[in-house]
Amino acid sequence: MDKKIVIIGAGAAGIGMGITLTELGVRDFVILDKDEVGNSFKNWPQETRFITPSFTSNGFGMSDLNAISVDTSPAFTLGKERLSGKDYAKYLDLAAKEYQLPVFTNRKVQKIVKKKNGYLLETIQEEIFTEYLIFAMGEYSFPNKSWIAGGKEHGIHYGEVDSWRQFSGDQQTIIGGNESGIDAALNLAELGKKVTLYTNTTGLTAKKADPSIRLSPFTRQKFFDFKTNQAVKGEIQIYQDISIKEISRKAKKYNLITTDGHTLQVENQPILCTGFTNGAQILAPDLFLYQADEAQLNDFDESIISPNVFLIGPSVCNQGVVFCYIYKFRQRFAMIAEEIAKRSNDLSINQQRLSYYKDESFYLDDCQNCEVNCEC
Repeated sequence: MDKKIVIIGAGAAGIGMGITLTELGVRDFVILDKDEVGNSFKNWPQETRFITPSFTSNGFGMSDLNAISVDTSPAFTLGKERLSGKDYAKYLDLAAKEYQLPVFTNRKVQKIVKKKNGYLLETIQEEIFTEYLIFAMGEYSFPNKSWIAGGKEHGIHYGEVDSWRQFSGDQQTIIGGNESGIDAALNLAELGKKVTLYTNTTGLTAKKADPSIRLSPFTRQKFFDFKTNQAVKGEIQIYQDISIKEISRKAKKYNLITTDGHTLQVENQPILCTGFTNGAQILAPDLFLYQADEAQLNDFDESIISPNVFLIGPSVCNQGVVFCYIYKFRQRFAMIAEEIAKRSNDLSINQQRLSYYKDESFYLDDCQNCEVNCEC
């Protein structure tokens, strides 16, 4: 099979990119996913909710923060403001069907071979040749457990948790103090657990206004409401400026070894909130150049070493801007679609629709002025 464009991943980025291509008049593409549409969201802990609210504000030029296309809204579709992972997966599936996207599920890409004029993708079912390759694999399916020695053997990652109710011990230990770490601590404490959290940095005390760095208002409010709620039986104790470099197990207990050589002993398996890995780095590490696990991209979010290979979604960092939220990374879809059309002799963009995307803040081609500054 030959396709002009192949998108790997049918999550928020992949479905959003597919809708954008369709809306702009590009049809020669396919979306591949090793599982189902929105599968990563389905695997969220049952208690986890979106930290950005969904609200149907489209008619006033302010699209739903969690929408992956201009004319959709998870809030309207599902009637909810704070979505669960399963909620969002349902929204993505409905959007894919509404726009009749060419999504092929259960298509695990096993190998990518760079050819003279494009890329050959090998799946169990077939081979697909494409000129333009877009990675939309996200991060959640790829928990980073190797950040700490012994983490793979002795830790359970946030991304591996089905429900916080699965933890039976009264004493729980968390490593990592940003969004997932504080969220894990809150969920466990609300179940009456005594939670100890070790971290070298935390978004709780970050001075930056950018929510990609500072803890989200939703999580901050939950944390401080918990600290003042005397009726809650659980506890959260945060130890900042403590970096864990290794986890080992002796008898029935776990040893946490700090970077300064101290050993902390805990009773239950530590919970790792140590971030995730870019899926493209797992599948095709040779197609991107990485510095400190960050893919190096040009102005079009294209690999600087592999022509016509693009990265979209939460792993995109460009010109110092972190695009880890949906309302951020969705603004790059139309820009990439336009660039691909410019390079191709047989693709054209619906300029009227492109103007609509720009008017609705779904087009960002210059990140120079994206710094978040607040006066108060």
